[in-house]
Amino acid sequence: MSVVDEIKQRINIVDLISRYVPLKKTGVTYKSPCPFHDERTPSFVVFPQSDSWHCFGACGTGGDIFSFLMRKENLDFREALQMLAAEAGVNLDETGDGRTERTRTTIFEVNAAAAAYFREILLHHDAAAPARSYLEKRQIDTATAERFQLGFALDSWDGLREHLLRHGHSLEAQLTAGLLKQNEERTRTYDAFRGRVMIPICDRQGRIIGFGGRVLGDGHPKYLNTSETDVFHKSRVVYGLDKAHQAIRAADKVVIVEGYMDVIAAHQHGFENVVACMGTALTPDQLRQLQRYTDQFVLALDADTAGQQATVRGLNQARQALTRVSKPTLTPGGRVRLEERLNANLFIVSMPSGRDPDDVVRQDPTLWEKLVEDAQPLVDFYFQVIATQYDLQTAQGKGAAVSELAPLIAELGDEIEQQHYIQQLSRLIHIEETTIAGRVQAAGKTLRAASRRKQNEQPQNRALGDGADTAHQGQSSAMPPSRWRAEGPQDADIPYGLDEAEDAAASWDHVAPVAPSRPGGVARQTASRVIIGKGALEQEDYLLAILLQEPDLLIWMAGETDTMEIPPLRTDDFERTENQEIFRALKQFITSNEPWELELFQETLTGYLHGRLGALLAYGAQLPQLNNAVQREVEFRAETLKVMLRLRIQQLKNENTQLKYLMQDVANSQDVESIQSLNASNNHILRERFYLERALVGLSRTVARTEAIKPKIQI
Repeated sequence: MSVVDEIKQRINIVDLISRYVPLKKTGVTYKSPCPFHDERTPSFVVFPQSDSWHCFGACGTGGDIFSFLMRKENLDFREALQMLAAEAGVNLDETGDGRTERTRTTIFEVNAAAAAYFREILLHHDAAAPARSYLEKRQIDTATAERFQLGFALDSWDGLREHLLRHGHSLEAQLTAGLLKQNEERTRTYDAFRGRVMIPICDRQGRIIGFGGRVLGDGHPKYLNTSETDVFHKSRVVYGLDKAHQAIRAADKVVIVEGYMDVIAAHQHGFENVVACMGTALTPDQLRQLQRYTDQFVLALDADTAGQQATVRGLNQARQALTRVSKPTLTPGGRVRLEERLNANLFIVSMPSGRDPDDVVRQDPTLWEKLVEDAQPLVDFYFQVIATQYDLQTAQGKGAAVSELAPLIAELGDEIEQQHYIQQLSRLIHIEETTIAGRVQAAGKTLRAASRRKQNEQPQNRALGDGADTAHQGQSSAMPPSRWRAEGPQDADIPYGLDEAEDAAASWDHVAPVAPSRPGGVARQTASRVIIGKGALEQEDYLLAILLQEPDLLIWMAGETDTMEIPPLRTDDFERTENQEIFRALKQFITSNEPWELELFQETLTGYLHGRLGALLAYGAQLPQLNNAVQREVEFRAETLKVMLRLRIQQLKNENTQLKYLMQDVANSQDVESIQSLNASNNHILRERFYLERALVGLSRTVARTEAIKPKIQI
């Protein structure tokens, strides 16, 4: 049982609502004038047997105790949940989602307090004079230092600890945030950062998740970062993204540097599309985050060979995280096959010897701009590095060079480019072009096989909450969802629809707790299991699961419903409270300027909804996949509209049933006005239901006609 269900079970809906309006028992229901609009004839009805309420008057809406309290007290879901949980005696902190939410909130709060303390020390403490001199030497002005919240940690074992304790932040909270460390015997704690310039590290939403500390003088390590916490994972951090994402999108280019100060200097001088990735090499998680905003990556590397080789090693791994597109290519036999192409352009800036990006930006901004503009394509850079890394006069060196370069050439999106680099490599190692072309083709086959494995594993990964779904990025909303675009016979007849989905999932009575395969995974479920059994495999679960897989469908549906002259999909089309809140957040996210990413969307939800989100994702991963996706695009999209219509029709049926009970209750009374009002409501429901049922039949006929005339595509 979910927390929401447990609360609803413990709180009597009649008792709760009667605190706000005087309810009068009428048969098995309770009536009152609606508390949400003025009326003379009572149209607000409470149904104890279903723990629900409905206004049959001007509001025309209903819900449960959560929706009532949220509307009456102007609360959001989290506030209503906390208020009702307290009344029901349900301890939210004992649930897995509650603990996770509380821990994250605590870390954000204590980090914000620590940043304010470090900032105050930098500005006013005598001991911070060397830090102020350091920033002045780096030419960091006051406005930039304020914008990046730069501070200073005193060379003290307990300065921060005691300050935070005085302001109500416990030792446990400070330890959880990584601000304190313990000695080996765990008998005492001490400040993790001492005698360092402090650089707050923020997530995409601008919340402080950790700190980087730069030592003054010759101490080691030069930079010290927050240890791993529930919100800080070094391999996933992109420093400066909170301030750079809009500029990245506007420029359609991101410049990646190595250090905090490189980012700060670049932003101060107007180059706001610059970020830094933590660690010695780019990681897949970091590149995935950046690819939400652009597919143009420019890397500014150290001038030394060791630094370049380290970056190359990191790129070889991180490239696998970037999305790819399938491009039709003619085979020698005249057939068409799909070749995998990297859906990104990578460029390399090699810095002048002995100079960091920070130095160049401060001393010669024009030179920096030119270096970025003239950055080498990744393949050209690889040629340059390999020429110095291997002995190309030996067979082993030539083989290693081809092994390194063939996958990169295979990923290029243009055949002319491929041929250009095949010729260049042939001249470099004195091997026939045909031999190298064969190796490039073999590398392409390997890439295609890896892509197929990834597609086959994808539903499982989604169910496990393994990162964000980036497969649909860059697709037009007119294209069929990528999750349904699998390979197979074009005329295969795969059953698809809600009934088949229910059959496919009928054998499982619940979704077991799911753990992410890496820190920070999506929708981690904990001990508070989210039940999705036969009783909950309803049409709204199905529809919401599909929309979470392919959010662009929501935009398409809005256009189609406008054409059909019916309201778009609404929050109150969903009955379950958690589903309403997830859909509300989804609609807000899709209409914002943010590109879709599941992890970022999850961040907008209260932690108490993460379990439900995980269950919906797991349910979506169990739905049958289409082999014949391109031809059945119209059918798939029509199905989502049909589910929405079925939801509304079922709601109208339920309202009609409720009205019948009310009409029976007042049939023998002399309340003519109530009888007339109920008859009018009933007629309105019947007319709306007739219109929706006719629209549903029309959709079914459209799909049938499309199926009859669809072309046969031979690939």
